[in-house]
Amino acid sequence: MNQKDDTSLFRTISTAFLILIMHVLLLGTIGALILFFYGVVNHMVWIAIGVACLSIGGYFFFRRIRSDSKVLKDIAGGSFKGKTVEVSFLGGVANFKISDSQTGQELSQLESDQPRQLEAPDSDRATTLTELARLYEKDLINKDEFNKAKDELLK
Repeated sequence: MNQKDDTSLFRTISTAFLILIMHVLLLGTIGALILFFYGVVNHMVWIAIGVACLSIGGYFFFRRIRSDSKVLKDIAGGSFKGKTVEVSFLGGVANFKISDSQTGQELSQLESDQPRQLEAPDSDRATTLTELARLYEKDLINKDEFNKAKDELLK
């Protein structure tokens, strides 16, 4: 056999193997879907009861709030007194903020707009001080500049 026949045979076998794998994956996916929908059909009564209970409970909760002319902040008690509460689901994708009303300062937030700090501030100072010392040793800055930068850093 020559080289061309070997590559052609390899490609043919690889293609057949890929087709076989795709058929196995298709059959596995169909089997998983059958089991999923079989479970849904067998437990449809329990699913319907759960959805009905949640809907009825939500309806009565909403009705109670409306009849008492309260807002969620009043129902939660005094823990939110004097604070603004912001809850956003689809707009902020699970964003929750509690802020102080007078200062507008944020007390707690699950999704922060500020970047998270990966290193301790002391290690950042040490890195900066090491860099300053390296610059001083290479005569890129003079002693006064080094001392001034060091004093500002250590304050």
